[in-house]
Amino acid sequence: MPSGLCPQTGVPTGLQIVGKTFDDMSVFRAAAAYERARPWTDRRPPIGGEQPTAVRA
Repeated sequence: MPSGLCPQTGVPTGLQIVGKTFDDMSVFRAAAAYERARPWTDRRPPIGGEQPTAVRA
């Protein structure tokens, strides 16, 4: 799952969550908990050497 942006480079990062066989709901709950604890969807990676910025509405 996407996990945010690298603070030094602004490059998008990812996170892999694994669980027991056929226990998909535990993985989904862990992913949802991470997204609540570390919101990142209002950020965008830099383009052309710019610094990462918040999304403007």
